[in-house]
Amino acid sequence: MFRFTRLSLYLAVLFLFSCTQSLDFNQIEDYTARPAYTTALTYFSINSAAFASPPSTEITEQTNFEIFQNSFVRNNSVRLDFEFEIINEINRDFVLEINLLDANDNTIYQLQDLNIDANDRDFQQTEVIDITLNPNVKNFIKIEVRLRLENPLIPLTTSDAGNIFLKSAGTIYLETSL
Repeated sequence: MFRFTRLSLYLAVLFLFSCTQSLDFNQIEDYTARPAYTTALTYFSINSAAFASPPSTEITEQTNFEIFQNSFVRNNSVRLDFEFEIINEINRDFVLEINLLDANDNTIYQLQDLNIDANDRDFQQTEVIDITLNPNVKNFIKIEVRLRLENPLIPLTTSDAGNIFLKSAGTIYLETSL
């Protein structure tokens, strides 16, 4: 029992008189948080028959994307990345146009057109938007995706079998001080 008490006393003295540095709690004022959030944007699978009957050379779809409705995200966003993965099983070249629209369906920003070769089963592309250079991007609430034949003069027929698949994601980068 005496040894246990003496050992406890030595440990207590050691902990009380150990070396320490002064803590600088003002460092937190210089800290900047840089989180990134990724979300799915749009996905589709289109059969070539969608272009053949009735004959059509393009398909357009709109998707809501209301992340900038949140004031924290709107005030602290610095970059937006769009990532696209496309599988084209159709023996025709396509162009994918992506427009960022406001509430009145006006184009705020147009991404670079994606030129997809015939039978390209591994098309990947990323487009980066620096929001500090393009602040009007914060006003978009819809994404318009238009898939069109590269050569609209030759429409698809029922003999042009296959599908075209699109997966896309958006990553938003924030920067905020505490």
